[in-house]
Amino acid sequence: MKLDHSYILPSLMALMVHIVVAFIVMSEWQSQSKRTPPVKIKQRVEATLIDLDSLLAQQKQVVSAADKKASDKKAADKKVADKKAADKKAADKKAADKKAADKKAADKKAADKKKVAKKAAKKAADKKAADKKKAAKKAADKKVADKKAADKKAADKKAADKKAADKKAADKKAADKKAADKKAADKKKAADKKAADKKVADKNATNKKAADKKAADKKVADKKAAEQKVAQELAEVEQALNNLLDDEDAQMQALEQEATNSQAVASAVNYIRNEIIQRWVRPANARTGMVVELVIHLVPTGEVVDIEIRYQDDSATDAFVASAVKAVRKVGRFDKLSQLKAGLFDANFREFNFLFKPEDLRL
Repeated sequence: MKLDHSYILPSLMALMVHIVVAFIVMSEWQSQSKRTPPVKIKQRVEATLIDLDSLLAQQKQVVSAADKKASDKKAADKKVADKKAADKKAADKKAADKKAADKKAADKKAADKKKVAKKAAKKAADKKAADKKKAAKKAADKKVADKKAADKKAADKKAADKKAADKKAADKKAADKKAADKKAADKKKAADKKAADKKVADKNATNKKAADKKAADKKVADKKAAEQKVAQELAEVEQALNNLLDDEDAQMQALEQEATNSQAVASAVNYIRNEIIQRWVRPANARTGMVVELVIHLVPTGEVVDIEIRYQDDSATDAFVASAVKAVRKVGRFDKLSQLKAGLFDANFREFNFLFKPEDLRL
């Protein structure tokens, strides 16, 4: 039998109440005996009457109060226990309800999931069936297409074989005709060569005969010309000896004039070069070794009327060439050239070739 712990505390309380009551009774009895001093009994007996009923009633009242208190406590404990049990029952019911709701939700979720899975399975099955049907149709179409392609291929092969056979026959016919034509052409060519060789031989013979005659005539003419030339040279030497003294002064004057002209030309060339150098702006990509030759067209006043690029080295960049042309255009007019004689200007500066090289400019 299982012990009910809810009655242990009231029982202990009741026991304690009884002990307290007994203790109180004993204390009261002792205090009564102490308060009454002993007297000498002179042959007299005094007795105190104890009302046992009253004492028992008091004890019973105390016990009854203890029992009531224990009973009240027991009732309160029972009420607390009942409340606790009710709360536990409510909590258990709530937990059970929650568990039932959770189970219901889980069952619904599982059912929904199962329904979705079933729907998905049906959809997959339908798709699989459709795919299978589509694959079957595709296979059938492919089979038809393959057969059609095979038939076409066979027809094409047959046509190609026929075409190849026809081509082979045509090629053989053409080759035979070509061989026959070549044979006829070779035969004609041999005949033509023989005729040409004969004609060349005849012509060579005629030319040799004419050349021999011409050589003989030339030899006679050369001999006659040599004799005339010797006579003419003798006459010219004699005339030269006669004129040598007369021309000496004129030659000296000509040499002096030529030296003067050469000096003037060199001075003009240096002048032109310096004018161009002063106005030339070297581009960033200019390097030693670049060459450009310009043809500068001038008029007697020294004015530049045109510039041509006659030559440029492979290393010369467009910027380098453009910078040289621009320098000449900046000069515009070489004033000092107007001081030259007309003949000297026409001979040297009407078209002036200017070779432009960075090393000449000490760069």
